[in-house]
Amino acid sequence: MKSFLKYLLATVVGMLIVGFIMLFVFLGSVGALLSAGSKPVVQVKDDTVLEICLDKPVSDKSHGLDRSMGFFSVPGLSKTMGLNDMVRAVRHAKDDAKIKGIYLKYDGGTMGWAANTELRQALAEFKESGKFIYAYADSYPQGAYYLASVADSVFLQPQGSVGVKGLGVQLMFFAGLLNKTGVEMQVVRHGQFKSAVEPYLRRDMSAANRLQYEVMLGSIWGRMRSEMAASRHMTAARMDEIADKLSGFIAKGAAASGLVDALVPCSLVEENMLSLRMGLPDSVRVNKVSLRDYAGTLKEESKSTGKVAVVYAEGEIITGKGDAGKIGTDIAADIEKAVKDKNVKALVLRVNSPGGSVLTSDIIYQAVLKAKAKMPVVASFGNYAASGGYYISCPAHKIYSQPTTLTGSIGVFGIIPNFKGLGRKIGVHMDEVGTNENATALQGVFRPMTAYEESVMQQSIEEVYAGFVDKVSKGRGMTFAQVDSIGQGRVWSGVNALEIGLVDELGGLRDAIAEAARMAGMDDYVLVEYPKEKSFSEQVLELFGDMEARSAKSYIGKHFGSTGTAVYEQVSDMMRINEPQVLARMPEVFVME
Repeated sequence: MKSFLKYLLATVVGMLIVGFIMLFVFLGSVGALLSAGSKPVVQVKDDTVLEICLDKPVSDKSHGLDRSMGFFSVPGLSKTMGLNDMVRAVRHAKDDAKIKGIYLKYDGGTMGWAANTELRQALAEFKESGKFIYAYADSYPQGAYYLASVADSVFLQPQGSVGVKGLGVQLMFFAGLLNKTGVEMQVVRHGQFKSAVEPYLRRDMSAANRLQYEVMLGSIWGRMRSEMAASRHMTAARMDEIADKLSGFIAKGAAASGLVDALVPCSLVEENMLSLRMGLPDSVRVNKVSLRDYAGTLKEESKSTGKVAVVYAEGEIITGKGDAGKIGTDIAADIEKAVKDKNVKALVLRVNSPGGSVLTSDIIYQAVLKAKAKMPVVASFGNYAASGGYYISCPAHKIYSQPTTLTGSIGVFGIIPNFKGLGRKIGVHMDEVGTNENATALQGVFRPMTAYEESVMQQSIEEVYAGFVDKVSKGRGMTFAQVDSIGQGRVWSGVNALEIGLVDELGGLRDAIAEAARMAGMDDYVLVEYPKEKSFSEQVLELFGDMEARSAKSYIGKHFGSTGTAVYEQVSDMMRINEPQVLARMPEVFVME
């Protein structure tokens, strides 16, 4: 009895401690919220440098507790400033007489290739105004250097490196592991190139998969190489030579090859070089404003009541409602809300997704189709718009893609795991009984599919694929055979997608918005964005709900880089496969560096 009371008391004390910690976190967040709400808007002074510090992952859309309070950050709750507001602020700064230049500092942040392209284009336009851009990093990964190369001057820490090496992918294959554990991934698919399932079936890439990556990577690298070479005043052949020899991986080599202008510590750039460019004496500090604070000063001015709605569909497409970084049926609801607003005259669907659930994709597709019947609909592609991501976009009147976007992947597959072999190894056996011949069909994960179950699954896949191709053919004005020939699950770059008719124009979100407004006959308009920001309490619950997963992913990313994060994502996806799924998704997570 005494032992029982001791353990009971320990449990109660432990619960009280956890409760107090939760209370303090909650109160601290509320305090941060209130102080942020009362924080005055920053006043931008004359002769100011706009500082862009890339130190966090960048999503397509800004996420904060309340956009009306500006772009403040409540620790642990608000996410980083989104690409939409970053680009908007840079373009506004171009014509702001108070902003004399930009200081672009890389400090470990991550952006997809298409996001890099979109921000780089905005920076290039800024530079065309005659204002300067300085870039600095302790070390530049290849994506960060692609962005920084647009600057007038690129600086590097004396012991740093520049990771220009060309593009490659590394894929993980689990067939050997699955064989050892006795797990069989039963796959049914349509598409010669539908390689999302290859990691479960093979130990290396198929010839078709290798071909699609060679074409895709070649087209993206060709575009990036040309842009970097032009900005650094060298030929594309010279950039290839630098990449082949890994010339930038030693700081002196990066300087000698022309990748950077000088090897200097960060303090020298910030304290001396910026002031010299501004024509100020060394004793005078340069006025700087962060991109977040600067964006908080911007006010959208329009006398028009007409609106262009932008609906952001970002992340994997899942069954049911979405959550942080996942696309669910609530995106269809957002589209319907926008259409019901009598002042919304055009709709832009911003897609950044590798695909996922066919069911949810079709629900969103139907919502886009209904919107198209009432107003102009334009799709804008981010880093990915593949499989289900392309499925939901294909009805649009017009599609814009970045050259570096990964898109297409028009194909379908289904997976049913069989753990019978693993069960035998660990002493677990399964038996079943039912009222009908196929009462347990496609749900038993401790036995292989029967021939009849496999035929039913294959028929389902074929019907979904045929429906996918038919939707694309109608949306793009192509024949079924034409779509099928470029489908089969093959992934294309934005450049290739333009050539084969999957997209209409190369460009970013701003281009898509401008085109949607033009199609609606609007010269002046107000921009409204969906999904709307979640409430404070919802974000608190979301924070605690996915804290474990985010902590694990953050730890792996910190110590093992983008490769480690990609492996984490792929293993997580594999662990979630515990029931029959029909998916429209591009090949599994890979690292393109």
